[in-house]
Amino acid sequence: MDDSERRPHCKFITSFGGAAYCHDEPYLLGFCQFHFDAYQKGEINEEGLISDRLDDQSRRWAINFHGVQLPEDVKPYFS
Repeated sequence: MDDSERRPHCKFITSFGGAAYCHDEPYLLGFCQFHFDAYQKGEINEEGLISDRLDDQSRRWAINFHGVQLPEDVKPYFS
């Protein structure tokens, strides 16, 4: 386990494998500022699950992969 895995991080867990956390520092309610803003907008719930009502796929990808460290060969493409 390296230092980035031991330091406090956002509680949002991406759906990519279900085990990749956002590595940004917690801001409020255990979320980083980006994911807290998504929570306030109703895009994710207090457990960090993306709302089924959010149908903007680009926004879903942005929420899902913000702050997540993925290998280069699996990073999503954003236009």
